Amino acid sequence: MVNEILTATGLPYKESRFLTPPNTTYAIYNDSVDRRGGDYINLLSQHDVSIELYEYAPDPDAEKAIEDQLDLRGIEYSKESRFWIQAEQLYQVVYDFNYTQKGGI
Repeated sequence: MVNEILTATGLPYKESRFLTPPNTTYAIYNDSVDRRGGDYINLLSQHDVSIELYEYAPDPDAEKAIEDQLDLRGIEYSKESRFWIQAEQLYQVVYDFNYTQKGGI
């Protein structure tokens, strides 16, 4: 699902990190998964996702693109305030959400 969300935004993105970050706004995501079920069959996956948006300058359009995709899917999320990372000379906005997937990963 995370790939679908970020692909629909049109932003460059990767899981975990870019070896060489693009020279434009981009996203990184992390997806932690807990599996559970019953009768020795794990059929439920609980995903805890964090999308980190990195901006060279404040980019409200990129933020709106992510928020529109989350809203379109009815996903509740939390958004942290834009944060300036001095060492990287980038702004960061973090979105956190979780969802349950039935039937496996």
